[in-house]
Amino acid sequence: MGSKTSTVSSVLCCPCRCLFCGVLSCLFSVLTCIFVVAGLVALVLYLLFRPHIIRVSAVSADLSDFTLTPQTWILRYNLSLGLQVRNPNKHIALHYHGVVAQAHYEGQQFGHTAPPDFFQDTGVTSPLDLAFAGESPIVGGIAAAGFRREAAEGAIFSVDVKISSHMKLKVWVLRVLGPKTKIDCPLRLQRRDAAHGQRPPEFKQTECRVTFF
Repeated sequence: MGSKTSTVSSVLCCPCRCLFCGVLSCLFSVLTCIFVVAGLVALVLYLLFRPHIIRVSAVSADLSDFTLTPQTWILRYNLSLGLQVRNPNKHIALHYHGVVAQAHYEGQQFGHTAPPDFFQDTGVTSPLDLAFAGESPIVGGIAAAGFRREAAEGAIFSVDVKISSHMKLKVWVLRVLGPKTKIDCPLRLQRRDAAHGQRPPEFKQTECRVTFF
């Protein structure tokens, strides 16, 4: 009976009695208390603010140039993309910083842009306009063959736009670091003939995938 009482006393001892209970058992008790309190605080904050994931939609696009030069396989591109970013949270405002957008074709990056940082209040939908223009080499015959195939099938190309951003959360007057955001927008874009004044074809709104890490 005395052995059991001594064991319980050693596990439940407070830091002030470490000299009597043992350093390791006291350290374990303190760490356990910290984890329990942190878990309770996180649960209370979650139940209080009910955070929701942001929603991102591609609402407009204009692919005025998307051509591949023969033999050299240089891709010339001019893409304008309009996104709508919605913050559905009622108590959490968001600050996006370090925003980077990349455009990919056949798994290869061909365009890059860095839009300015922006702040998004609670329940607000913000526009995010991206522009990619320039030239980039396409590596490998498979990618070039994929381009020729899509060019022959109505000049509708599969372009993937990926956006990453760091995020800060504003809760009342408090600002805390948030997760890194990754947005993936797989698009089907029809190239228009800008040289002949052709208007941009109708674009079907596309929902983007949002993940945090």
